[in-house]
Amino acid sequence: MRNTALWAVIVVTLAAAMASGQNFEVTASVGGQLNGGLDLSTTSFHRIDVQNGLVYGLGGGYLLGDHMGVEFTWAYNKADTVAQPRGGGPEKKVFTLDTNQYFGNFLFHFARRERPLRPFVLVGGGATNLSPALDGVNGTTRFAWALGGGAKYNFSRWLGLRFQAKWSPTYITTTTAGYWCSPFWGGCWAVGDNHFLNEFDATAGITVRF
Repeated sequence: MRNTALWAVIVVTLAAAMASGQNFEVTASVGGQLNGGLDLSTTSFHRIDVQNGLVYGLGGGYLLGDHMGVEFTWAYNKADTVAQPRGGGPEKKVFTLDTNQYFGNFLFHFARRERPLRPFVLVGGGATNLSPALDGVNGTTRFAWALGGGAKYNFSRWLGLRFQAKWSPTYITTTTAGYWCSPFWGGCWAVGDNHFLNEFDATAGITVRF
């Protein structure tokens, strides 16, 4: 009896969501990711680069009227990481890097949600977890933000496609770039140089609306 009542609540809730205009969107996506690198100051290597690879993920969003929307997304990428020796020579693979990104995004659509084709732009913030497959090296989580855009194409009220391109730099660390001294107030301050791991991806996905 309890199971019957539970399923009844679920069915009624889904029916109400569908009747309300399909405010919820769930998207599964896959595509390619271009990764950047970082300059190093070690005795062995002067730069490290993350290779390009496949990216896939899931996202869930809610439409706030005809043009606005919010969503939470997860994306995963696994790629080899190579280092450039300080004394020259060929690049050397040092480890494989697992990358998980978690973003909360704000979307603006340029067309009403009843239209089949809906171009959009997005801005978001969140975190990137970097986990190298290397003994003695722990993973780390860093702040990241995102800018992107694309288009949604709806076949029906419940099913559609989503095409997207996104740039997501991840903050890694800040090093001292030197000092700045004021000629008017006196005193000197250390000037920081922020280092980011840049990632660019292009994906296509299937969206279910309910």
